[in-house]
Amino acid sequence: MRYVFFPGCLSATQQYAYEFSALTVLNELGVEIIYPENVNCCGFPLRSLNSYGWIYLSARLMSVLEDFDAPTLLLCNWCHESLTYAIRLLSGNSELLEWVNELLKEEDLEFKGNLKFKHLIEVLHDDIGLEKISSHLKRKLEGYCFSIHPGCYSFRPGDHPKMDSNEKPLKLLELVEVLGAEGRNHLDCCGWAISKTSMDVGLTLSGNRIKEAADSSCDGIIISCPHGGEIMETNYMDSAKASNVKADIPVLYYPQLLGLALGLKPEKVALHLNKSPVAVLLRRLGYLN
Repeated sequence: MRYVFFPGCLSATQQYAYEFSALTVLNELGVEIIYPENVNCCGFPLRSLNSYGWIYLSARLMSVLEDFDAPTLLLCNWCHESLTYAIRLLSGNSELLEWVNELLKEEDLEFKGNLKFKHLIEVLHDDIGLEKISSHLKRKLEGYCFSIHPGCYSFRPGDHPKMDSNEKPLKLLELVEVLGAEGRNHLDCCGWAISKTSMDVGLTLSGNRIKEAADSSCDGIIISCPHGGEIMETNYMDSAKASNVKADIPVLYYPQLLGLALGLKPEKVALHLNKSPVAVLLRRLGYLN
């Protein structure tokens, strides 16, 4: 099993605990990773400012990744949305496709529209599978309960494919439950998108999301999107303060939790980089005194 790895901008720069832990657990599960060169941003953050700029960047990225004899593995929900939406638009508009490919000719590139790609959660759930993950576990997380936060772009309604069901997203939940823990789906907005125009509102939404997990007596929040990681994990203290959260609720990327269940030490899945109170969970698991 081999994939071309594209972490996306945020995971490769700020949320590198996500990239590090993902690569570590994929290696443990026997996945071969190919690292592409000459890639660029998927363009999605640009979409509301310059839709042509966005679709060109998405098309260019896919034209580079199409040359590999392996599907692409994505870490970012926004990248998945960007590429999926761009394919829909380009496949239904010959003039737009011609415009994009005229620009790509300057680099001897061409968008063909045949790129196969999956998000990490799809790869773990659909390709590697729950049975294989279960067979590799070194410890079961029985007695723990986690609030599941798949991220809006993994399931929000739309007319193009998503990573999970629009009506009942269960993949991340099932990936947590296969580790022996209880999972509870909480699908509220993390607040990241609006934080770019109103940080106070974004932090309040993020804090409300953390408070929801605390009120449900969960041992932590499990995420799979770097944007949720930025607002809920990296900005945990400000988010908790904004909503007057008193409890300590650690926020972990799913591959970090999976790594612990695979028997890896916390630093092997970059838990020392987390800003949320992960020490609470690590202490309970016996890693800290």
